[in-house]
Amino acid sequence: MENKSVVIVTNPEKISQNLDQWLRKMRCNGFNEKGITLEQFQDINVGVLAENVRSDTPCYEPFPDMKNEKFVYEGDRDNNDRFHGSGSVEFEDGSTMTGCWYHGQCMGHFTIVTERPDLTYIQGEYMDDKMEGKMKVKFNDDAWIEGYFKDGILHGFCRGFSAKNRLNFIGIYANGKPIGTYWKIIEGGGCIVGRVDKEGTLSGPDIAYIYPDFRTALVGDFVAGVLSCGQHCSVIGATMESGCLMAPVFSEKKGPLFKREISTDIFVTISPTLQDPYETNTIKVRASKVPGASEGLFARSDVKKDTILAFYNGIKLPADYEEEDTWEANAYKIFDPANQPDGALDILEKHQSTSGYSASLAHKTNHSFDPNSQFLLFEHPRWGLVPCIASTRDIVACEEIFVRYGYDLDLCPDWYAQAWNKGSYEVIKAKDRYFTIDDMTEQLPNMENIDKT
Repeated sequence: MENKSVVIVTNPEKISQNLDQWLRKMRCNGFNEKGITLEQFQDINVGVLAENVRSDTPCYEPFPDMKNEKFVYEGDRDNNDRFHGSGSVEFEDGSTMTGCWYHGQCMGHFTIVTERPDLTYIQGEYMDDKMEGKMKVKFNDDAWIEGYFKDGILHGFCRGFSAKNRLNFIGIYANGKPIGTYWKIIEGGGCIVGRVDKEGTLSGPDIAYIYPDFRTALVGDFVAGVLSCGQHCSVIGATMESGCLMAPVFSEKKGPLFKREISTDIFVTISPTLQDPYETNTIKVRASKVPGASEGLFARSDVKKDTILAFYNGIKLPADYEEEDTWEANAYKIFDPANQPDGALDILEKHQSTSGYSASLAHKTNHSFDPNSQFLLFEHPRWGLVPCIASTRDIVACEEIFVRYGYDLDLCPDWYAQAWNKGSYEVIKAKDRYFTIDDMTEQLPNMENIDKT
């Protein structure tokens, strides 16, 4: 695996599509509905770093010295009674190791099931008693990595996946630690990308959060992948590193600073009119077409199904908060995904007009029993975990955006019951949990570049 960068010359309007398709390929781990794996793509070249590993580097090997283990072996042996050929080992603690030995050394494909600290499963190739080449390592929380090992050490391309088999990170490792460009993929959010520091963390002054459109970004200071402060940038290009890892190129930073601001029961933001750079590309507020409504949310341009449109942020109400006496006073209350099951978000009265608050705008969305959007969860760089609105079908430019409010028909405002009685609508069961966009779609790549041989 050569550590080289290749500049990708591309139209800035197309780079977002290139990044999106690359990331979709990186999600392919064989567990999707079509069974697609990363190795099926000819334009992605992954493997082991050529540099030697340090002997003092910690490894994932659960049985570093078999002499210190108690076990029972079943399988072939050589003339000196050493393990030789196919066999299996069962350890005293119930762990098992199945594979192929060569005169007492692990040499070939192995599957290990273990209860040792932090690990549950290892599968891949061994050479001279050490992990060598592509390995899968699964941890106690069911998260797992697929990476390339050398002399028993993670030393090459690596991807990490959650217990749901969803992509968590992509990077190149040297001596067990990330180096160079590293991607952190946020479930229910965008991506954090940048060059890691000497500790292997996404910390420093030039880390980026990229929104789901792969065009809009906040670039600035991050600590361990969390925004401290950053400025709006656009993705204008990319380089391909090591034949497998895309590194985005950004425009010059400009405009005001965006800071991490997690709301409380008395605080929302110090910059209530600092608009989200992603929302300014997706939606606009104007007079609603709904009788009796004032403002509404409208699409700025044509959008596809399953597109994140806007974010919902407000003060955080505790689980034991008291409801107001009127529906009007409760009109902006919504679930708080960071304080489930009973917490809520609310929009302060002074923030209900866009003249007083425009930092997030999903609260301007009106109701319909035939909506074109829905509430999902989103991990936002500025707000943290908040509700968002995502399209449930294609939406054309200037079309008003609607969600279904989901009131109980036995306990709802008069206008809601009247609207229900005017039509024939499907009764939808109240949600007991909310989902992310990753729960809605597998996000598989276009298949024109797949290797059919």
